[in-house]
Amino acid sequence: MRIDAVGRRYRATPIIAAIAALVLLVTLVLCWSGHDGPAAAETEVALDYGAVDFSFSDAATIPIGGWQPGKLPDFRLLSAAKARGSDPPHVWVRARFDRAIFGERPLALHTEMVRDSYTIYLNGTELYRSRADSGDLSFSWNRPLYVPLPPVMLRPGGNEIVFRIETLAPNLLGLGALHVGPDRVVRAGFNSQLFFSNIAPQIVSGYLLILTIGALSFWVKRPKDNIYGWLALVGLVWLFRNLQYFVQEPPIERVLFWTASTDAIFVLMAAVFGFAAAYFALPRARLIQVAVFAMCAVEIFARHQLVAAGRSELPSFLLTVPMTATMIGLLAWACVKKPTSQHWTMFGAILLSLAFSFHDMLFSFKVSRGAGLFLQPFGGLAIFAAFDVALTSRLQTALVDVEDVNLKLEARVAEITASLAESEDARAKLQVAHAVDGERERMMREIHDGIGSSLLTALAHAKHRNESPETIATLKRSITDLRIGVDSLEPIDGDVVALLANLRHRMERELKSAGLTFVWRVEAAPPLPWLDPVGALHILRILQETIGNSLRHSEGATIEVRCGPSSRDGAAGLLIEIADNGVGFEPASTSRGKGLANMAARADALNASFSCTSAIGAGTTVSIWLPLERPLAEIDEPAS
Repeated sequence: MRIDAVGRRYRATPIIAAIAALVLLVTLVLCWSGHDGPAAAETEVALDYGAVDFSFSDAATIPIGGWQPGKLPDFRLLSAAKARGSDPPHVWVRARFDRAIFGERPLALHTEMVRDSYTIYLNGTELYRSRADSGDLSFSWNRPLYVPLPPVMLRPGGNEIVFRIETLAPNLLGLGALHVGPDRVVRAGFNSQLFFSNIAPQIVSGYLLILTIGALSFWVKRPKDNIYGWLALVGLVWLFRNLQYFVQEPPIERVLFWTASTDAIFVLMAAVFGFAAAYFALPRARLIQVAVFAMCAVEIFARHQLVAAGRSELPSFLLTVPMTATMIGLLAWACVKKPTSQHWTMFGAILLSLAFSFHDMLFSFKVSRGAGLFLQPFGGLAIFAAFDVALTSRLQTALVDVEDVNLKLEARVAEITASLAESEDARAKLQVAHAVDGERERMMREIHDGIGSSLLTALAHAKHRNESPETIATLKRSITDLRIGVDSLEPIDGDVVALLANLRHRMERELKSAGLTFVWRVEAAPPLPWLDPVGALHILRILQETIGNSLRHSEGATIEVRCGPSSRDGAAGLLIEIADNGVGFEPASTSRGKGLANMAARADALNASFSCTSAIGAGTTVSIWLPLERPLAEIDEPAS
């Protein structure tokens, strides 16, 4: 019962952990506020610029004319800028606001991201520059921007903010959502977005790094467990991909890093599907892994061709859709075929990471605003958390199995201990029985060689001296009695038939010499487990006394001995009868002799039933019924 309870508790753990991981991911998304800060009062609101003006003018200063209306966010301005022939491609973005609506409170601006290098002007005066010159390259495209608006640069009425943004191919060109308003509101929104777009991916990457090192170490020690190798590959690719979201100084040349980290999207998807094939033990997993990486190479090649032709990269990303749909179908089939909580948890984590990647694709190509930030960095958290859940579940299952084995071992040890105790007890009893048998044999030899030898010598002398027939007969009976007593000491294992056979052997010659016929009607009978030498001697003395009475008093010609199974009052037993065809006697008119009393006493000692029936001229029958079950009371010593 204890093992079952533990097992039920452990089986619930993966489900609870999976729910907790999903809640954490959803909370990270929902807690992000891309507009007003959580501390903003109802009267403190910022302007959210959904509509602005764009210009692709080549002027070195803020253009006076040529502005066109547009919407934010917009990161797809590179093709329009290239069409104007500007080098490097650039765009001007203008937004206006009225200072009077904010009162005298300090103001600031916040935008979720600017791609790529930029200069900010406030009322025609340069306010902020992302880098000092074109050679001072940075990689902070995903970092939100917060800039306080100095009061001395603000006008009492209308004010104008202008961005000049330029980029280097193959980067995108554009501006994210723009907010202007009270400093406290804008700063709160900036801090929130900074956490979820930069700090949170760094935290997740640290978590991935630790688990990746652990998976890699385990795989190096146990290369046959290739699932850990695939997990380490997923972690390494995901870590490299995540650098793009928060690193400002790439470890390699900037354009090369951008290209490699973008191509890593396809490699990451192939690694995730390769890991899934190993984790779910899909049929022909090796073939599936080769296929997904081959498709990855095709997608990367297609992307580079599109970039070289100056076209949108979106078709190369759409090539992943058929492969993704196929793998989702295979994983769903694997979960249905083997519906464990670990499988469903991992399936949900992979679906969530794919949904994050699809969201980012829509967000990047301005198909949908979505959550307003990139979610792919958090997909690795879902997959590794699901794997941790599965690993923890396996560990807990192993602990339950170990505990179960320990309990079984304890029970087995207890059984063996009890068996050893029984064996030791049996060995002690065997030693006692062996000692008793040895002593019995010694007594039998002593009786045979001592008293028996003396009686035989006395009988020989009596015959030699022509003693009276009565003396010689007495000596013979004494020798017979002695031999019967010795026979009772022989181990017969409760076999009453064998006991009767010994009696017949000893007395049949004497009966024949007396002119009596011995009739034996002994059937096969079950042994009496409780019959020991003392009990055997009781039975022999009863039978010997009965036969002796027949010889002395019956004047009959036949003595019949019968033995066979018999039941009384529902109890199984054995019935022995000795009958003669002598003159008989009348029990009611005859006083009970000492011989009958001794026989009845011996029967009582055996917990047996004794009876003697007779009639004038009809002979005498003595019967003794012996139970198969040993009586509770110990058998008494033979009566004298």
